Amino acid sequence: MSYHSKTIKEVVEDIEFEKAFLPAIQRKFVWPRHKIEYLFDSLMRNFPIGSFLFWELKAEKAYDYVFYSFLKNYDGRRPNNVRKTGNFLHPEIIGVLDGQQRLSSMYLGLQGTHRERLKYSRSQEDHAYPETALYLNLLTLPYSVDNENKVAIDGEQDFEFKFLTQEDALKTKSKRNQGGVDNSFWFKIGEVLRWGDDPEIDQYYEALKNKCTNENQSKAFSDKKRFIKKALRDLHKRVCDEELINYFKVTKDDLDDILKIFIRVNSGGTILSKTDLLFSTIIATWEDGRDEIESFLKDLNSKGDGFAFNNDFLMRCCLVLSDLPVLFKVNSFKSENVQLIKDNWDKIKSSLVKTVELLESFGFKGSLLKSQNAVIVIAYHFMKGGDSSENSKQGIRRYLLYALLKNVYGGQGDQVISSFRTALRGEVKDQTSGRKEYHLKHQTFPFAQLLRLKLPANKTLKITSEDVDEFLNYKKGANSFFVLSLLYPNLRFNQVHFHQDHIHPASKFTESNMKDQGIEEENWPLWQDIKDMIPNLQLMEGRENSSKNAAYFKDWFNGYDGNGRKNIADLVKFCQDNFIPNTNYDFSNFEEFYNKRKDLMRLELTKVLNLSPV
Repeated sequence: MSYHSKTIKEVVEDIEFEKAFLPAIQRKFVWPRHKIEYLFDSLMRNFPIGSFLFWELKAEKAYDYVFYSFLKNYDGRRPNNVRKTGNFLHPEIIGVLDGQQRLSSMYLGLQGTHRERLKYSRSQEDHAYPETALYLNLLTLPYSVDNENKVAIDGEQDFEFKFLTQEDALKTKSKRNQGGVDNSFWFKIGEVLRWGDDPEIDQYYEALKNKCTNENQSKAFSDKKRFIKKALRDLHKRVCDEELINYFKVTKDDLDDILKIFIRVNSGGTILSKTDLLFSTIIATWEDGRDEIESFLKDLNSKGDGFAFNNDFLMRCCLVLSDLPVLFKVNSFKSENVQLIKDNWDKIKSSLVKTVELLESFGFKGSLLKSQNAVIVIAYHFMKGGDSSENSKQGIRRYLLYALLKNVYGGQGDQVISSFRTALRGEVKDQTSGRKEYHLKHQTFPFAQLLRLKLPANKTLKITSEDVDEFLNYKKGANSFFVLSLLYPNLRFNQVHFHQDHIHPASKFTESNMKDQGIEEENWPLWQDIKDMIPNLQLMEGRENSSKNAAYFKDWFNGYDGNGRKNIADLVKFCQDNFIPNTNYDFSNFEEFYNKRKDLMRLELTKVLNLSPV
């Protein structure tokens, strides 16, 4: 490798004119806006921005590999890089092995655009993703004059870089208070790329001053003339004159050599995890691997009410489902392991699809799945040919609820996965190759055996009477859903949307309403605390929950809907199914209702969990 340098402008041109690309081993761009803005602040302060690693190769050799274009216009709805197709336009190209996030940020800040969803907006339309560019506020520059009458940078304030629409650049005010003076003039920083090699800063300063929209702004611009000229001069110098891109050049043609360098460079950093490196290693020799994996994740996450599986989850699945070590190091990226994962890919996909569809039928979605590791064991069962009988489904459901309630994957997830996998599989030797082959010990999911298993850190799936007491104090959220799922085992989650409903409506527990209802003030804090706990929650079909709305429970229990039908057709069955105690349902009797229902739920959980009654 040899050491070289070039200007930021030259690298931006390499990207713009399709000379620089991203090898398939690189992951997608992930930096948020504030990191891009912070990078440019570092440039203005002349802070070091790190070295880069470029792979230079002849175009005719580059056709043997898969490359992707840099993002020139970032859009949060479509954040993936586009695969390079067609002919290369230069006899030599550059593949960026290290520094993609920084280079992409520089390009987007100077030449590209950036779209991300507006806060609180749910729309996917363009108006919710406005096109922005990077601007610098020239009236809040962190400069001061020192004792020698030299301009110096104030270390306590940042340069105010901000992504703005063209319209917002004319009206957005700085959040920095400067005594009521107009303190905003937003300069689009990409303009410096078009100033030439030796710009007349005075000329550009005057041109910008002529764009001031009012007298106060113009006065502030004049008062800060010295600071503004320095900022413009330094920005141009950093981008166009100084060779700040210091890079090592690699000219090897062998992909295995490039992979070794890539893994060695990235394994010590915090940006790429080991699963990212495995992903990169797999797709490097799999022509459509990146597109295939990203497409599969998108499909998997769109099931039901949506999930949030990522590359980290998928790479861990590849290791576990291929019977490879779950705990791995950089030097374990053997070519035979990568080939095994590629050979198993179709089975891995189908196992995960079957697993996630089962999760959906259990009523799960991304926000309820506290540990994605818990899913991998289920997928392993299907990967090895385990059945999906009713007994298996019930065992899988119990395993999942118990694992999440007991938080067995917290802290030592990889080791817990290994323990469960060992318990599921048996081992034989392939007579031809002598390699270990694995099969399931039981075709039906063996929940009872897993329940007896001792896990790392003295954890277990077993639930005790003490656990039940703790469970019943859970407030509305993921954990309360798990407990209610145990109490409502026969609901058809795959056909009907069920909500966690407050039996006595949460809206009735305001201080003003409790006062109106004659509730003693000393009881208010307790009632407001326990109203969200499981003894005041039930799983209710979405349509019923909407009709129940904020009505007092007693009124709804005995009432009729808008069509003159009873809200509850069979009161006895409703009480049995929902653990409703035989007591007074008035709001004023809430505490007694709560305690009696808690007793009923404790008794039912004791039966469901096969515990001895306390």
